[in-house]
Amino acid sequence: MQIRSLSLTVLLAIVGTACKRQPAPEEQAPAPPSPSPQAVASATPKADTVGWGWDSPEAVRLSGVQYTAPTRVFGVLGVTSGGYFDSIGPGYKIGTFVDGSYRGADLVSAERRNDEPCKGEGCDETTYLRFVRNGKELVFLRQNSDGGEYFDRNKATWQLWAGAFSTAGLSLLSDSLFAVRAFLAADTILHGSETFRAVSRRCSSDSLKVAFRHLVFQQVRFDGQLFHVTRPDGSCLTYEYMPYFSEKDIVWNTPPKQPNRSGYSWKKGYEYGNLEVRYDPFVAGDVVQIDRDATVVGHTQRGEPVYELKDPNHPLLKAFYKDYEANFAKAQGRDENAGIQAPKHSYEQFLAARPIFLWRDPFGRLTRFTNDDFLPVYLAEPIIYLYPTTALEVHVEAKPLHSIKASIPRYRAGWDVVARPSGELTVVTDRKTYSYLFWEGLSAISPMRQEGFVIPQEQVAGFFERILPRLGLNERESKDFRDAWLPRFHDAPYYFITFLPRETIDRLAPLVVTPKPDAVIRVLMDFRPLRGRESVQALNLPTPPERRGFTVVEWGGILR
Repeated sequence: MQIRSLSLTVLLAIVGTACKRQPAPEEQAPAPPSPSPQAVASATPKADTVGWGWDSPEAVRLSGVQYTAPTRVFGVLGVTSGGYFDSIGPGYKIGTFVDGSYRGADLVSAERRNDEPCKGEGCDETTYLRFVRNGKELVFLRQNSDGGEYFDRNKATWQLWAGAFSTAGLSLLSDSLFAVRAFLAADTILHGSETFRAVSRRCSSDSLKVAFRHLVFQQVRFDGQLFHVTRPDGSCLTYEYMPYFSEKDIVWNTPPKQPNRSGYSWKKGYEYGNLEVRYDPFVAGDVVQIDRDATVVGHTQRGEPVYELKDPNHPLLKAFYKDYEANFAKAQGRDENAGIQAPKHSYEQFLAARPIFLWRDPFGRLTRFTNDDFLPVYLAEPIIYLYPTTALEVHVEAKPLHSIKASIPRYRAGWDVVARPSGELTVVTDRKTYSYLFWEGLSAISPMRQEGFVIPQEQVAGFFERILPRLGLNERESKDFRDAWLPRFHDAPYYFITFLPRETIDRLAPLVVTPKPDAVIRVLMDFRPLRGRESVQALNLPTPPERRGFTVVEWGGILR
């Protein structure tokens, strides 16, 4: 989940209400503070509208904007809210509207920065806000601004920003309906029958070849692994190619002798390049030569061949099994009671499960699909709530097998906080307050549970509303879970969803809380997308522990 972990009250002010043009309130706003030196440091956007194809008649027609070289129209503006500094700017004119309701006005883009702690892959990426400037009016374009859909209406913070912009001689308004197509959020793009999924907003500084021209985003460039779009204000979108099939769509010549439970991965981690123990998605030509090293074992629905390695002692297979053995041994070597662990596979059983298969994608890359049954799982978004009966100093340790990759507050051999019955947490060292503890990281190998639920995509939200209270989460905790996880359920028509038993959760992520709580509720979800409805064995949900005395609640999910 790529949102700020605490409040978004600073930028909430920009949006105003949902009506089309919302003037700023008339009350006098307090003067904004002087921007910090870090916030002021900003360079002119690196925009090459000609080189990137944005000057073409087709681009102008689709966007209604004639793009130009960036011209500065306002400097860095900033406010402080909730103890954190938020800044917008400098703002640059990047074009002029040549059509539509804003014809003759300027399109303006500005970077937004905030020193509030953030969590989740990509949360530190540059974010951009876009505006229409019509004389002294500056109209915020919600649909064209990064994260704009998350901003609620807040009169007090709107006043802060209205005051900040008034110092630049601009009155602030909001338009929640109008949008320029090139700046709409695009989780996926299509090129012919191929699909590409957004993975980041980071820019590539390399000079890249053009892979294809997109109707909206013009030139799409290719670095050999990822596909890059650069927009007229210098902001970037990075995409990965999505294979059009899963292992279930392949017509196998012979199915594997050991059935797969968890699916196959074809990239390094849940966000590109995140997990160091996973494997490059593309196999170099000097490692595998198809004619020499592989044999056809099936075909996709397009009739394209998929391959398996001929040599059972091929270095790719040996290296994969060596990593599997090391992960298994590390899990067995824990000092804590690690709970129930699946039995180790012999090398012969490993090979019988078809640990790797290969396919050549439309861009000529030999793509590796890796059996998730033999990979450690990534525990994402574990959120821990503490509810003592009175104010209590608490020490908390989360212990996934490999490492904690991200945490809020910062994890230093655990967290030391003062917890209150409301759930508010105050860090002992810096006295900052939080609503919960957050961490995520890499844990042990855990094949996917086969009992669960098959839910149509459009019914996932309702499913969570019904199931989470049965697992022990209260209204607030259930809402936090849905806010974090629902955005991940949009790529497939169906989803298999299951929840792990407590003994498996304790094995994957031992949780140590001192003093010992009276009740602990732990919810850990696992899921995978499905291309069609499947029959599965129903999951019998256990009765959650009763909340009594000092209660600890944790929820999270597995990403494969």
